[in-house]
Amino acid sequence: MDKQLYFYEVSADYISYLFQFDSKVPRVDYSSANRHDKFLCGIVLEVNNHDYFAPISSFAVKQRTNMLIKNEEGKAISSIRFSFMIPVPKGKGVMLVKNFGNEIPSYRRLLDLELQFCRRNSRAIYRIAKYVYTTVVNGNDQIMVKNCCDFKKLESACIKYIN
Repeated sequence: MDKQLYFYEVSADYISYLFQFDSKVPRVDYSSANRHDKFLCGIVLEVNNHDYFAPISSFAVKQRTNMLIKNEEGKAISSIRFSFMIPVPKGKGVMLVKNFGNEIPSYRRLLDLELQFCRRNSRAIYRIAKYVYTTVVNGNDQIMVKNCCDFKKLESACIKYIN
C-alpha cells in the first residue's frame, strides 16, 4: 500500500461508540486536560474493507507495537501507537483531514514535522501496522493480544455502525 498518509480527526461520538466494545480504544477528547485532542494517522492498513487509523501520541518510548516519530536531529518526539489502531467506516462522515491551520504556530510546526516523518516512512508504517494486526488477530503473541485493541471485535462494531 502506497497511499499518501494524512492526519485525521475522528468523531468523538464514533470513538465513544467503539469504546463500548473495547475499553482499549483510545480517548480522543482531552479538552479538559490538554489543549490538543488526540488525532489519528491514516490510512495505515486496509483490512476486510475497513480503513485502520492509528493514534499519534506524545508517548515516546520504543515498543514492538509503536513507531517512534523523530525530529531532524533524530530525537523521538512522539509515536504512532499501532496497538490502538481502530477501523473507521468509509464515507460515513466520522473522519476529517486534520486542519493544521487551526493550531498555534508552534503546534502546527510539530504536526508538520510528525506528518512529514510519517510520509517519509510510510512503508515501515504499513509494515508495522500489518505485523501488529496479524499478530494480534492470529493470537501469535498473548502479551500483544492482551495489550492491543481487539481488532476483530472493533471490525464487527464498525459494521454495526455502518448498518
